[in-house]
Amino acid sequence: MRKALSVCFFEIKRTLSKPSAFILMLALPIIFTLIFGSVFGNSSSQAFTLAIVDKDKSHVSAVLINRLKQDQTLKVKRNDAKKSAELLKAHNIDGIVTIQKGFQEELATTQNPNVVFQYQPGSPSNTIIKQSLNQEIKRIKLQEMSAIEWGKASNNNWLAMFDTISSSERRTNELTKIVTLNDSAKSLSGVSYSSAGFSIMFVMIMMMSVTGVIIEAKNTGVWSRLLTTSITKFQLLFGYLLAFFLIGWIQFGILMTFSSIVFHVEWGNILGLAALVSSLLLCVVGLGLAIASIVKTTEQQTAIGSLIIVSTCMLGGVYWPLNIVPDIMQKIANFVPQSWAMKGFTSLIVEGGALPDILTPISILLIFAVAFLSFGLSRVRVS
Repeated sequence: MRKALSVCFFEIKRTLSKPSAFILMLALPIIFTLIFGSVFGNSSSQAFTLAIVDKDKSHVSAVLINRLKQDQTLKVKRNDAKKSAELLKAHNIDGIVTIQKGFQEELATTQNPNVVFQYQPGSPSNTIIKQSLNQEIKRIKLQEMSAIEWGKASNNNWLAMFDTISSSERRTNELTKIVTLNDSAKSLSGVSYSSAGFSIMFVMIMMMSVTGVIIEAKNTGVWSRLLTTSITKFQLLFGYLLAFFLIGWIQFGILMTFSSIVFHVEWGNILGLAALVSSLLLCVVGLGLAIASIVKTTEQQTAIGSLIIVSTCMLGGVYWPLNIVPDIMQKIANFVPQSWAMKGFTSLIVEGGALPDILTPISILLIFAVAFLSFGLSRVRVS
């Protein structure tokens, strides 16, 4: 193990001694984060105009509308369906929420209430509006179900119990606990999204660069000379792979620290973040090794790796939110690792999730990692 660590630390030192490495690792991700973050903007700092069409006209639907009006990120206007459609078509509003008939009854059951959200494709406001809407529906649903049970137990009208619960913020907080998505800096913003996305992309680019050293070492005879010593093939490969993994962590760690201090990005649960980043780095190192095993030169590694990274980052929602692309593209995104990494970061940053909440993204990233590493190791010839 000591020999593998010697190879590992030597490779880390060699990589970090190059000034160009810091440009690729730090300068470019920060510049791209600033550019794309300003393009998408901080959605929490602006209000979006929303038309409400209430076809249910029930007590609970009125409460939902009142709650949405209290949301500082929304400007809510009640309109009929025809007028609302005209406003949306003319781009005078950001979306239409239609509360269908039967909303109050459906809310008390296990089925999802029939609420339709129409919006302009490509608008960055869609995610925030959906979050606000889903948040309030979940809150009211929980309050209505509690009121019905309370009404049964006390032989009182459940609507009166519902008003008692919903009108008292103190009592609501005692009876229910709901994680809000708009009450802190954890709402989706251009900078936080770009920080996660471009950290992923430039870590992948950096990994393409450093894993190319495998080709260089084989072509220049470095490995052959090393193997004349007492080091084994396993120790040699393990040392290199560990070096690539740690370089990725150094880069990711610096970028996360910088974005937290300068851009005030809250990355969320530490344990979940460590597991997600580690699984992502294993996947990226595996991809770099897989590409290195099928090309002959470092130039081919860089060219093919860059093509794969840029195209899959586009598909995976690194540059822009996936909700602005067609449904078919969102389905294709499930087959690239970046989309699962972004889902994990979104859960941690936006939803305040912990390790159990991101087990699916982590598991899928590890599946990608096993596939890439298995392919790469099966083709790499240490001689």
